Amino acid sequence: MIPVRAIADQAQTAALARYHLFDGPPEPDLQTVVELAAQLCQVPISVLFVIDADSQHQVAAVGIDTEVCRREDSMCSVAMAAPDPMFIEDARTDPRFVANPFVTGRFQRFRFYGSTQLRPPEGFVLGTLCVFDEVPRVLDEQQRQGLDRLARMAIDVLELRRHGFLVADLLRRQQQIQAALEGTNETLRHFAAQLAHDLRNPLTGISAYAAELHLMPTVNADADASLCTDRISAAALRMGTLIDDVLAHATTDHARHAVEVNLTEITNEVLDDLAVQISEANADVTVNDLPTVIGDRTQWHILLQNLVSNAVKYRHAERACHIAITAADDPAGYRVCVTDNGIGIPASQREQAAQPFTRLSPGHSTGHGIGLSTCARIVHTHGGRLDISDTPGGGTTVCITMPTDNR
Repeated sequence: MIPVRAIADQAQTAALARYHLFDGPPEPDLQTVVELAAQLCQVPISVLFVIDADSQHQVAAVGIDTEVCRREDSMCSVAMAAPDPMFIEDARTDPRFVANPFVTGRFQRFRFYGSTQLRPPEGFVLGTLCVFDEVPRVLDEQQRQGLDRLARMAIDVLELRRHGFLVADLLRRQQQIQAALEGTNETLRHFAAQLAHDLRNPLTGISAYAAELHLMPTVNADADASLCTDRISAAALRMGTLIDDVLAHATTDHARHAVEVNLTEITNEVLDDLAVQISEANADVTVNDLPTVIGDRTQWHILLQNLVSNAVKYRHAERACHIAITAADDPAGYRVCVTDNGIGIPASQREQAAQPFTRLSPGHSTGHGIGLSTCARIVHTHGGRLDISDTPGGGTTVCITMPTDNR
């Protein structure tokens, strides 16, 4: 069986480490506690002691120089073992202290000694708050109760100190993790950019050769050959779109470059970029008045282009394609919505739709599962929220809600 003293010593040692009393800066509030204790009890000396397995340490003191003594020489080691606060009118007459070096004159010539225990939330005794005088003295009940309250206040200060160190440690860890993540993300962005560059070069050649083949009379005269060149061109176009999507997905989580962004101008640019797809789909696109906001211009372009492109791509085969881009005030800030009357996204798949490289129902299988994920990341980077809902009568409405400080 482990001795009770050994268990107590282990608890004290662990607590001293948690409170960083020996390896951290002094605690001014503990100095205030001992000063208040001396004033309350009208004595010249007040000390806050903690005791480890071997020594007694002064954490804060008034009226006496800071020092360390052996545990067996400590008056407070006796007080720590007592069941109640200890108040000795004249230590020379108490058999427990008559030979103590703090009484005999070897260290001090204390006569009056008052002590109350310091108990952390775990319940063990960590140390004492003591008051001393070189003449005999008696404390009244109000002074004794006040000393006990100050001891509890000292523990509150120590607990605040402990939590302060915990918070500082957590912040340091978070900063280290953040730095590591930023380094990893930067590496991934460089890799994605280089990969996209390396893939585009041969892809450009493939597209050019396919275009040349398509112009050759012998190819045009052969239906199968003409079909093959069309398929090569379409595949190259899809691959180019995929490369652009991957690069956008890899670069949209960096810190945004915040400037004034005229969403009407951005939307017009997007519609110009998608003019061929919109024309081929015979889609009707309406744009209401859109605000000028604060954000990253490039990311807003990518965001709206992905949403409009999806609306065109996932149009309904049995009805004319209608797309509306609108904006409105919102209690959280402002809201921009892209509404279509296409095939829609089932409610059960909407959360999944915002995850990268996710394939949804067969009607959505022509995509690579990157576009909507990129949109979600851009909105998150701007501190906003992306919501997907049904369009009345069929289709999908994607709304971007941004905070007021982005406007």
